[in-house]
Amino acid sequence: MIVSGNGKIELLRVLQVGMHERSSGGGVDRVFWDLWDNLTDQSGIDTKGYFFRHRSEAVSERRGEYCLGSTSLSLPQRLLRVRRTLFDEFTSAPQGEPILVASHFALYAAALLPRLCRVKHVVHFHGPWASESATEGKNRLNVGLKRRLEQAVYSTADAFITLSQAFRKLLIEEYQVKAELVHVVPAGVDLKRFVLGSREAARRRLGWSADATIVLCVRRLARRMGLEILIEAFRRVADAHPQALLLLGGTGALRDELSTIIDRDGLKNQVRLLGFIPEDELVPAYQAADLSIVPSQSLEGFGLTTLESLACGTPVVVTPVGGLPEAVSGLAPQLVLAGRSADALAERLHVFFQGKLSVPAPEQCRQHVENNFGWPALGAKIKSLYWKVGTSAP
Repeated sequence: MIVSGNGKIELLRVLQVGMHERSSGGGVDRVFWDLWDNLTDQSGIDTKGYFFRHRSEAVSERRGEYCLGSTSLSLPQRLLRVRRTLFDEFTSAPQGEPILVASHFALYAAALLPRLCRVKHVVHFHGPWASESATEGKNRLNVGLKRRLEQAVYSTADAFITLSQAFRKLLIEEYQVKAELVHVVPAGVDLKRFVLGSREAARRRLGWSADATIVLCVRRLARRMGLEILIEAFRRVADAHPQALLLLGGTGALRDELSTIIDRDGLKNQVRLLGFIPEDELVPAYQAADLSIVPSQSLEGFGLTTLESLACGTPVVVTPVGGLPEAVSGLAPQLVLAGRSADALAERLHVFFQGKLSVPAPEQCRQHVENNFGWPALGAKIKSLYWKVGTSAP
């Protein structure tokens, strides 16, 4: 924080502790970097970003971005790098100048304990780490240690930012966080990147069928995402709609299991696992689809893929889980399923493939995102909160 001669604060230093590089493909990482880009464009904020390289290719660092190494490093090595690097920032600050830490992952923030108690700290709460681990079948000791670590980090926070009212409620009820500390600022979308485009041209570029009715699901292949339930729902309607395709984009621990289910159910001609969708193919993938679907079963804070698809003009059907209904609120009620079961998914897919599901036009989808989820306005809200926390009395 820089103070002028008349005592007025002119610049606030913010240290952003993230997870992975820009091209990692994760929703949390995309939110982190989109926020980063918008904060660096705003006056009054001097922000530095710290992350680990998740993929094998080299990372091109821009001004203020600091790669702390590869995620292949052992956990103690990674935590030590976070601790040493940020402690250097703390000790190099002029006497009496507070620093605001904005953490996006409890594990890396924990490397700064107990020092976090003595600096201003804003937690970006992207999800309950311990509970997510429990849904993926981790043992009780693993889950318990993660919950204790989360609680230790969160106890040092001066404010929290969640992407949805659903996760605000979760923080208050499950983590016993004071309600007045929790602020909801939804995720934004890079509207210059995620744009309307020709479906036909996008399909030609990707080599997708020009005649098929394509449903796209871009998700991490994890248990709580509901992908096996989506495949079951599609199986129930596939015979009646031979022109329909279900394309699943993403990587994760369930890939082999999902592949086995697809083979077992005789769906190889209609259900495809696309694997990781590269950054330069993600926008045309949304543009090429007739419909996106997000079948999450639990702990869905927001679902950034929902907004990205809408920004590209493709409507999205979502389960009534977590923050998903908030992302499409005010657009079309029929985009929210009645439930999260295979029955609910199959019913909506069948109606859609019949051409009887009324969905918003591409321009309506785009306008919904422009009106509610543009980054400049959302970034300004977060900057305002940073200033309020960072300049408040100890």
